[in-house]
Amino acid sequence: MEKPEKPVDRETLYNEVWTDPVIVVAPRYGLSDVGLAKICRALVIPLPSRGYWAKVKAGRIMNRAPLPKLKQQGQVATGLVKLPPEKAAIREAARQSAAKIRKETPPLPGPEELFSSLPPHPLVRAASKRLRQRDGWPENTQLRTAPKEVLNLSVTRESIDRALDIVDALLKEVIKRGFDIEVDGERGVTLLKWIETGTTLEFALTEYIRRTRHERTAAEERAQKRYWDRSRWDHSATFPHVPMYDYTPTGILTIQIGRWPSRTWKDTPKTQLQNRLAEVIGGIVALAQDTHAKEVEEARRKEAHRLAVERFEFLTKRRADEAERFKHLEASATDGSVQPDCVCSLTR
Repeated sequence: MEKPEKPVDRETLYNEVWTDPVIVVAPRYGLSDVGLAKICRALVIPLPSRGYWAKVKAGRIMNRAPLPKLKQQGQVATGLVKLPPEKAAIREAARQSAAKIRKETPPLPGPEELFSSLPPHPLVRAASKRLRQRDGWPENTQLRTAPKEVLNLSVTRESIDRALDIVDALLKEVIKRGFDIEVDGERGVTLLKWIETGTTLEFALTEYIRRTRHERTAAEERAQKRYWDRSRWDHSATFPHVPMYDYTPTGILTIQIGRWPSRTWKDTPKTQLQNRLAEVIGGIVALAQDTHAKEVEEARRKEAHRLAVERFEFLTKRRADEAERFKHLEASATDGSVQPDCVCSLTR
């Protein structure tokens, strides 16, 4: 049985992030570089500044920032446990593959170039037709979405064009890298299927809608007053609907891939999703590899558990059979049908 690894202490982690870049250290613990950086900040572990590793690569001798002392005495556990070598190797391979894809994937073309290039993917064309329909949409959130019919998009009318452009470019790129796209109408999900392994990742693109408490207008207050005045004698009067919240489109789009594990990318004030296409594609491939590795490990654990259960049941049954046979022989010896010498030999 494998001996579980012990969590590394704060000083060990400090030495690691000053020996190799965070992006190299993070896969050893099954984390992203952003996740590991957050943990380092929480533990007051300084990190190399931007450009540090480029200067080291150029041959410059750089000084480390000292590790601040904490009030707590002795070694401080980080809670991080290193992955087994085979899992760490898979994570490192996925990281390198994602980096290569980010480097090779061209940026998303502008609208003019996009519309004059290849026709849209059939699923994108179907989503465009469905989401542009006038009727049948909820009035409160202003979102248009039909995941049981077309691609899993949830966007407002103003963001449909940009969302479809992003998804069209995204689907065409992942298809080049061995993926297929399916719409599961029963569950209402869009799946990216890695053909090589059969691994599937759920896909969704959503727009953030800002929700604020609704303040009643003068017209709404007058309508409610008319209702109360009229309802005293007219019981057929209907109470005027006043929303509890107001929903404001923001145009901020988010892509989510997978469930567990999962990755998300969203518009930022500096960079929109269409300019992060290479990053998203690389992340999807890396996530597919990571998900497949988890599936293989889960299958291995289930098979080991099945074999252990089978062996336990076999040994339990064999013991029960031996006990029953001994009980039968003992009963036979008591009534004289078996010689005592035989019973003695059986009990030795």
